[in-house]
Amino acid sequence: MGTLLDDRKLLIISAMLGLAGFTGMIISSATLTPDLIKIAQIERGMIDRKVTVEGTVTDVHESEHSGILFLKINDGTGTITAVMFESTAETIKRNGPDLLLLKGMRVQVTGRVKEYRGLLEVAVEEPSGLRPLPGYG
Repeated sequence: MGTLLDDRKLLIISAMLGLAGFTGMIISSATLTPDLIKIAQIERGMIDRKVTVEGTVTDVHESEHSGILFLKINDGTGTITAVMFESTAETIKRNGPDLLLLKGMRVQVTGRVKEYRGLLEVAVEEPSGLRPLPGYG
């Protein structure tokens, strides 16, 4: 009888530890930054994949009608547009740097690869997906 009780306790403990480990994996996977890649490496097979690129902002444009913000980023291997939809752009404007002053600055951008009108772009889904880096391009 004592062995059966010990087996149940061990089963409960192992189930709780497994659940805690699984929960930890889910939480940490949301905070991990994808590996840094070169813009020239981004291709159509990566659509919907989360990527991180670093480069110099060569142009900043905000849509007058939708509030969408567009940053052209060049890393020396290529240029890509980082797109921030209104909610993300507004949060960054409230809490971060003046986005229009980013031109000429080095930034790190994390987002999902998307295709729009035949061109690949990086859709920044969270305010933490845009980080100014030290130094200028």
